[in-house]
Amino acid sequence: MEPSTKVNIINQFLIKCSGASLEILKNCPRFEITKYSSIGMTVVFTSILAIVSSFFALSIIFDNLAINIILAFLWGGIIFNLDRYIISSMRCSDSKWNDFLKAIPRILIAIIIAVIISKPLEIQIFKSEIEAFLKVENTTLISNVDLKYADLMHANSQKKKITEQQYNKLLMMREQYYEDYKCECDGTCGTRKKGRGIECFSKQEKYEAFEAEMISERLKRNKTLKQLDDEEGNIRLQMKNEKDMLKGSLSYGLLDQIRALNSLETTSSLFILFMFVMVEIAPILTKLMSSKGPYENLILEFEKKFEVNYLKALDNFDHERLKNKKMKEMSTRFEIKSKEKQIQDIVKKDAYDRYEKIRSDLEKKISKN
Repeated sequence: MEPSTKVNIINQFLIKCSGASLEILKNCPRFEITKYSSIGMTVVFTSILAIVSSFFALSIIFDNLAINIILAFLWGGIIFNLDRYIISSMRCSDSKWNDFLKAIPRILIAIIIAVIISKPLEIQIFKSEIEAFLKVENTTLISNVDLKYADLMHANSQKKKITEQQYNKLLMMREQYYEDYKCECDGTCGTRKKGRGIECFSKQEKYEAFEAEMISERLKRNKTLKQLDDEEGNIRLQMKNEKDMLKGSLSYGLLDQIRALNSLETTSSLFILFMFVMVEIAPILTKLMSSKGPYENLILEFEKKFEVNYLKALDNFDHERLKNKKMKEMSTRFEIKSKEKQIQDIVKKDAYDRYEKIRSDLEKKISKN
């Protein structure tokens, strides 16, 4: 083991990105520095991909380039910090199975990050296919509007046709009445008597009466056709408004593009997703597949030293606390004894004063006698 390995600036940066301690790695063999530099490079590349991916996603949402760049770098920093924490928090032990079980939550987080990063890039890669899919979908929705109103338009057309047929039948009847009237008066049919006889006048009245009815029927037909034309205009207006509203509501937002991406052929999309998953979990797999090296042993040594120092400090703290407690108890006892002595002195002085007073009184009585 080299006592202090020299590390260039690039490797120092990559080691810091990996979350490893540069001071400890300087006391490790060169291969440990190479391993953690590689892990740090993977973390950096993942962060760069996160910045690019979030920039594409934000470009769909916002039109402001400055905001997109700032938020993209912010998201990249979050991913960088999270990856760095995931790697630095992993510890290798003697049991690979235990290491794998401990790494499962970190692997799941890495997979979630990979999915989040990959989607915007997939959208950008399959941009043409997504736009074509959304255009076809929009065309289909607009065509459904035509189908929705087709029955109403057909019913309206049928009403027009029936009205025209009924009016044409009346026209044919009028022509027939006119022919009967003319040929009767000409003597070519009916009674075959030329001239304006009774039958001629009768058929003339019948024709003229029907002609008068035709004026009313014509007005009725024109009114009905106008109503049907108005209904057709309203139907076409509703259809146009619904199409315009549908076109206005159709968008190419992020969620719409993700939905379109999921509807496309998924093999290529899954390939890109798996690629990002592998990039994201590569540092974790590197840690899992690596044996317990000098760096891990030095980390354990530092942790044990810290624990020992902590326990010593805790023991010293307990000792000092007990010492202070005893000193406080002694001080309390001394204070109690001091107060007891003061009380005894007060009692003695009081007794002496009473004795002196009694003696003085006796001397005064003796002197009087």
